Amino acid sequence: MAEKILEHDHQHRITYYETDQMGYVHNSNYFRFFEIGREETMRYAGVCYGDMEQQGVMMPLITQYARYHTPALYDDIITIRTTIAQMPAAKIHFDYKVLRIDENGKETLLCEGWNELCFVDRQTRKPMRCPKWVEEKLQKVLPE
Repeated sequence: MAEKILEHDHQHRITYYETDQMGYVHNSNYFRFFEIGREETMRYAGVCYGDMEQQGVMMPLITQYARYHTPALYDDIITIRTTIAQMPAAKIHFDYKVLRIDENGKETLLCEGWNELCFVDRQTRKPMRCPKWVEEKLQKVLPE
């Protein structure tokens, strides 16, 4: 993977609804956290999914992976760290780390994973390259 181009953190408090009978966050919710991280990272870059759809672009999920390390619990405040490691072409790849950060700043890795989405023309439902305006927005938030 190329050097990191964009990393964005989003905090989320675990709700009772997200836990299972054991008091742990149910495994399926981590994919929801990935989606929240992806959406907030794109929003940070100035790309709103609603705007993309209005401009005729959709981004279906094509691959997804998660590895679970330590459970999150009810009322934990987690950080969803999302990284875009390379400029998109016909696909865009996101890496995720779901972390619990204690008062001393120590990070505990709860889950890590990644997913890929492709760009699709909304009318024809055929794959397309990443729109130029999306590339331009991502370029504006690249670290120096």
